[in-house]
Amino acid sequence: MRLEGVVVSGLGEGSYYVKQRGYRKQFREQLGFIPFPGTLNVKLNGSSRQAREVLQELPGVMLKGFRTKERSFGEVKCFPVRIRGKEAFLVLPLRSSHREVVELVAEEKLRDALGLKDGDRVELEVRKWK
Repeated sequence: MRLEGVVVSGLGEGSYYVKQRGYRKQFREQLGFIPFPGTLNVKLNGSSRQAREVLQELPGVMLKGFRTKERSFGEVKCFPVRIRGKEAFLVLPLRSSHREVVELVAEEKLRDALGLKDGDRVELEVRKWK
């Protein structure tokens, strides 16, 4: 499955979630790495938004929700993707209402590693996990 869209800036919330111990531990155990503390945001085009809805129903790598003293964190479904030759994971928080923007995590800061800026068109190749 392929998704297409443009790179957009986020609100910095991805960094907050990626840094949470409960998620970091699961990233390491389930995906084999601890991601860079931030996400690459991609605003999907129309047909890719429909494909994203299909992803919600497909099996992915599930990160369990957890609680801290302050709040609870929801489940996250992850899918391996390739973006411009780099391996990454598309993360779909199951609690999220954001349907047109997807977030990617990787070991490195994808924006810098790929020389991306807001408005750049990208294609995501969703891959099978192992």
